[in-house]
Amino acid sequence: MRKGLLLVALLTAGLASGHHNYAAYDRDTLVSLEGTVQQILWGNPHVVITLRTENKGEYTVEWGSVFQLSRAGIKAAPVKQGDHLIVTGSVNKDPEKHILTLVRSMSRPADGWHWADPRYPTTP
Repeated sequence: MRKGLLLVALLTAGLASGHHNYAAYDRDTLVSLEGTVQQILWGNPHVVITLRTENKGEYTVEWGSVFQLSRAGIKAAPVKQGDHLIVTGSVNKDPEKHILTLVRSMSRPADGWHWADPRYPTTP
């Protein structure tokens, strides 16, 4: 029984650490994307926004988890389909993968709404 529990714990830990591996992303260079929200999926493990940019195509934006955003004061989806956003974060090192993650800030110029990750107080 103990061996089985240990195996489950190790597999679970491996899956959790694998999910949060950001080695494929350039964490040292922040990129700002501007575009229109095509879709937003408010759920776990990440809130996912599909953002259509004018010059760079469509990007998948992986925001925080619902729990993380709730702790930061966002309890309901503040953006909706059709909103024009500027999102800053880290992009995948492979240019073929249009994924932006580790989102530092997000703003909606139309009404001045702005969100910044509280872990990074000097977000541009």
